[in-house]
Amino acid sequence: MSCCEDILSIEIISNWISIITPFILLLWFYYSQRGILSKDYFAEIIGNYGGFVTPTISPKKGFSINSGIIMTIKNINSNGYFNGNFDFIQKEFNTMESNISQVGVFTFFGEINYNIYIKKKRHPFKPEDNRIYIGKIFIVDRLDFQFENYNIDDYLRAEYRIIHYREMQTLKFELIKNHKNLNLSLPENFVLYMSKGVDFEPYTSVKSLFDTTH
Repeated sequence: MSCCEDILSIEIISNWISIITPFILLLWFYYSQRGILSKDYFAEIIGNYGGFVTPTISPKKGFSINSGIIMTIKNINSNGYFNGNFDFIQKEFNTMESNISQVGVFTFFGEINYNIYIKKKRHPFKPEDNRIYIGKIFIVDRLDFQFENYNIDDYLRAEYRIIHYREMQTLKFELIKNHKNLNLSLPENFVLYMSKGVDFEPYTSVKSLFDTTH
């Protein structure tokens, strides 16, 4: 009887192994592919972005105003954490003159989540066709903190939700929270476009606001 029970137990174990093994192999394949594909995706995010945004101040009488942001993502790790800075400018102008009303530099760190999409043809200028990735950006006072006394909450200024349209190479920002209830200067919602190195694009147009100081 004991021998029969042993044989039966071995058969049950063998059956379970044959059932579980394909799932284990499938999970292994998924995570190995995810690691390779996410590395390629994260590498695409590094670069310069730019865009005109809604002014946060009103121009003087007889003037119009241009507001723009240049964003630089400097590096990103294998888990999707990155850092960089915003350059923000607001410039008043009329037919006779132009003057910088506001300029600022904002340091940030952020994270973005990677998802695997089915491979298919996607139109780069149709948002609904794009692969979309969600993340957050945290604007901070500084990153040169003291390690022994570090508390990220002490440095947070604002938190934005970001939506990345991969084929469009476009980032959409939505303010989640102003942590210090101070005048942030940056608009609550804006869109930035990755520089493709051509003459007529949002990045080069906004950069010209910084290049011309008179």
